[in-house]
Amino acid sequence: MTNRQLFLNNLAQTSDFPLALEIEKAEGIYLIDKNGKKYIDFISGIGVSNVGHRHPKVVEAIKNQVDKYLHLMVYGEYIQSPQVLLANALTKTLIHFKTSTNLQLDNVYFTNSGTEAVEGAMKLAKRFTGRSEIIAFNRTYHGSTQGI
Repeated sequence: MTNRQLFLNNLAQTSDFPLALEIEKAEGIYLIDKNGKKYIDFISGIGVSNVGHRHPKVVEAIKNQVDKYLHLMVYGEYIQSPQVLLANALTKTLIHFKTSTNLQLDNVYFTNSGTEAVEGAMKLAKRFTGRSEIIAFNRTYHGSTQGI
């Protein structure tokens, strides 16, 4: 059975007519199929490749990190140098913003996924405002949550 047949038989497609491009490699802004044809990746892997696929600095950082550990709990239980440094950089940026009640945004809550981030944001908004309703647009994508 070909990869195309396996794809159509075993993966849930997001549309009735999936592109079904068989990508072998990605480099910079390009997706490259099994025949070597290049396609510009306009969504950058849903934004995770915002500096391009296989950017040399990103690849170097991954190689350096993989020799230490791949993944640890993200929920503020372990002191992890990359996480601590990122949180510090983010809070230095947030120091310039104050909420409408003059509260300082001074810490970061990391999550495992965008879904967890959206759920966390909804919980935080409800707790902060004391309100229980959330406004959302119909027929739009808000992530894979049950909240909206």
